[in-house]
Amino acid sequence: MRPEEPRRGADHNVMREVNRSLVLALVKEGGPVSRASIARSTTLAKPTVSAIVDELIADGLVREIGPGSTAVSGGRPPILLEFNARSQLVVGVHIGARRTTVAIGDAAGEEIVRRELATPTGAGDREPAAVLRRVAAEAKDAIAGAGLPGAKIAAVGAVLPGLTDFHAGVCLLAPNLGWRDVPVRDVLAAELDGAPVYVHNAGQAAAVAENLEGAGERAGDLALLYAGTGLSAGVLSDGRVFHGVGGTAGEIGHNAVPGLAEPCNCGKVGCLETVASGPAIVRAARRAVEAGEPTRLAGIDNFDARDVAAAARDGDAVAGRVIAEAGEHLGLAASWLINAYNPALVVVGGGLAAIGDPLLGPLRAAAARHTLAPALRGVEIRASKLGPDAEVRGAVLLALQHSETYYRVVFRA
Repeated sequence: MRPEEPRRGADHNVMREVNRSLVLALVKEGGPVSRASIARSTTLAKPTVSAIVDELIADGLVREIGPGSTAVSGGRPPILLEFNARSQLVVGVHIGARRTTVAIGDAAGEEIVRRELATPTGAGDREPAAVLRRVAAEAKDAIAGAGLPGAKIAAVGAVLPGLTDFHAGVCLLAPNLGWRDVPVRDVLAAELDGAPVYVHNAGQAAAVAENLEGAGERAGDLALLYAGTGLSAGVLSDGRVFHGVGGTAGEIGHNAVPGLAEPCNCGKVGCLETVASGPAIVRAARRAVEAGEPTRLAGIDNFDARDVAAAARDGDAVAGRVIAEAGEHLGLAASWLINAYNPALVVVGGGLAAIGDPLLGPLRAAAARHTLAPALRGVEIRASKLGPDAEVRGAVLLALQHSETYYRVVFRA
């Protein structure tokens, strides 16, 4: 049997996409730019550059903006090109336990419009498919309301507070939503005319946003400890999200801690999340109130973690102790991340990051106690700069990065 001939067509197609990627990147990042300067920068033949540029113009991704300056040697002035950011849209969706946010961005990642709504809680409305259909309807209505009804959706980033299988586009488990094995990608794609949908957890999205636009300052090797209603993490290596084989990497909150006995929403007992999350803070404070400890929280009906944090800042000793204990547990989680991944930076995000020093001080001290000295060397633990915007900005930025995979060989997401 003769050996199979090499598939030259596939190689040609790959090179064609590489060249297209190079040309589009130059226009997008270095424009206004001429065809001749693109040819010089890429070393591609001028006819090749012209063919690619014509294709990009036909696709609406690039547009001509008029003549540039005449060269010293004379001749006709070159026609300059620029990237058309409104040629495509990206949709970022963050479905939180209480609030859902839908943001529409252009092909440069600039946000055009945002919609916020309470995450449905009624028995019928909370059904996953109904929630996702509502989200898709909000996205389409927002696009129409922004005067862009004909614009193509290049990609959708969907971010959820739970275990997600990035590769399958499925929400495996979101206890705070009551979701299990929800085909998020398929439902949203069907409602949004087949647009590609990419599903991430909140920690991954927040890590990308903080790295590119927030406290990470493009560190590249970054771990984000996401502490809010739940506890998870997002890990970036050289700017890329670490997903794991099943897409579930980062669920640090569901690691069991010996000695803990509190049932977790995931169905197990003794998960770190049961002592290091917003609900954990509330449970600890309520136990103190029920035990008769002197605290102003005793006079507040149905207090939440924000009330406990406010009391701690005002000098309430019981509230301060509860917040510090949660910070110590989060410091243990931070030490796991540092020991396991050796990041340059750990960012604390999610709703609890807003508590500030009463939480972050004990967190940093506990992380220092539990982390191996060589791994701790040089690591800084910072609070989020983006706050509650991190998840939805991460959704937009991830959608943007995914939309560029057609043009870029190296995918950084």
